[in-house]
Amino acid sequence: MSDNDHPRTRLNNEFQKRYGPSAPEHVKWEVYSQGPPNATMWYATIYIDDVNYGHASAPTRSAAQDAAAQQAYEKLKG
Repeated sequence: MSDNDHPRTRLNNEFQKRYGPSAPEHVKWEVYSQGPPNATMWYATIYIDDVNYGHASAPTRSAAQDAAAQQAYEKLKG
């Protein structure tokens, strides 16, 4: 997977186009885990201007954030 195919990179590039240098002010991540150490589940939610644009769960933090970022990207481009 190239950097441009990575969901969080693609979403960040879209933010830069839309918001320029103020992009970080428009995005908030909520990430947490639950469960025992041998079966932890990660949850990630991304908010854009305080609106939920994506929520996902996965066995790793990165996978949860990637899935939520993909949802957000699809909603923005939709």
